[in-house]
Amino acid sequence: MKKKIKKLEGQGLCNEVYKINRNNKDLILRVFKKKHNISINRKQEFIIQQKAYEKTLASKPIHLDKKQTFMTCKYLKGIHKKSLSRKDIKVVAKALKKLHKIRHNKKPYSLKNEFKNYKKILTDASSKKLIKKSIKLLKNQNQNDLVLCHNDLNKQNMIFNKNRVFFIDWEFASINNRYFDLATICIKYNLNKKKEKILLNSYFTNVKQKYHKSIKNYKIICTNYWKLWFKANF
Repeated sequence: MKKKIKKLEGQGLCNEVYKINRNNKDLILRVFKKKHNISINRKQEFIIQQKAYEKTLASKPIHLDKKQTFMTCKYLKGIHKKSLSRKDIKVVAKALKKLHKIRHNKKPYSLKNEFKNYKKILTDASSKKLIKKSIKLLKNQNQNDLVLCHNDLNKQNMIFNKNRVFFIDWEFASINNRYFDLATICIKYNLNKKKEKILLNSYFTNVKQKYHKSIKNYKIICTNYWKLWFKANF
């Protein structure tokens, strides 16, 4: 049995990622190296990735070791994109709609509780200001917007191949507000108003003014969330 192992650089802050060729078949090995303030259930991650694979949104998960220190899955061919064209945005919106329709009967992830948790960890004035504003914006959420979300759709976690996009690294996936994923796309790809409108028009059947307001609010919430996350974990 011949094996070739290559470490992939720039593939996540919290995992070491290797490409393994075994008998002319390419696999990905993710070695978990970072403990988060957020509790990560690796078994749950494996289950969610399997559901996403069945909807052609992810690579096929193959193995999670008993100690939950590493996971293997099939290698996906494709590229990471630095920016999104009009066509790319429509592809992403279509994939998000499929993801957000996947059934996952688990308790919703509470962003509000997460911000409260950061309030205990981060006591500087700047963090307190971000936390207070974020909690205020999280009030009056629509329960109908709670869906299965990826929760970490940065450029490195999206692989484009022809007219399709695949999502990788499902460790933060959970039931959350759909606007968290939508807003993250807007932020990470720096979408202007025109491209943001294309995203909403491609995702929703009938875009209402309140959807634009929700995106605006969640862009602030997501930006604050990731600032606090990095500050607390690194």
